Amino acid sequence: MSQIRLLILGVLRYRQPLHGYDIRRELETWGADQWANIAFGSIYSALNKMAEEGLIEAVPEEEPQGKAIAKTTYRLTPQGQGTFEQLLRQYWWEQKPMIDPFQVAVAFMDCLPPDELLAALRYRADLLRASLSVTDRITQGKLSNPHTGRHVAENVRLMASHQASELQWIEEVIPKIERGELP
Repeated sequence: MSQIRLLILGVLRYRQPLHGYDIRRELETWGADQWANIAFGSIYSALNKMAEEGLIEAVPEEEPQGKAIAKTTYRLTPQGQGTFEQLLRQYWWEQKPMIDPFQVAVAFMDCLPPDELLAALRYRADLLRASLSVTDRITQGKLSNPHTGRHVAENVRLMASHQASELQWIEEVIPKIERGELP
């Protein structure tokens, strides 16, 4: 929950007041679903919880015109600003392990027949290459948009570095399997 808290509080810190939908859209433009443990549907329950805790406050809009439904906008409270700063510093200064289901599968690579293992690794390598290609285009697009903070593009570059590292590992392990050195 603290990841989604930090993301929501941070978005509100940049731009407020915002509707939950606008927070979601902003996080989508950041590609947060690719590098943070976030399900976009959980934003609304997180907003309600943080409002109950006094981290944000709900600001109802004036009466809607016509058939429009009144939407609630949210803004950061001083307590929310303090929580944002605390979480931000925690994430910068603490080393936490990355939980990667692929690494769990690697621990049991010896349970698959070599031909299936090779097929799975080649398939994963192809996915990573495609993802890296898309990530490169996304980064260029973000850098060319004057409204996108440079830090957003750097976050995408960090994600690409993780993918490139995994791809390099796969490309090194495939020949080992082919030679019978693994698993």
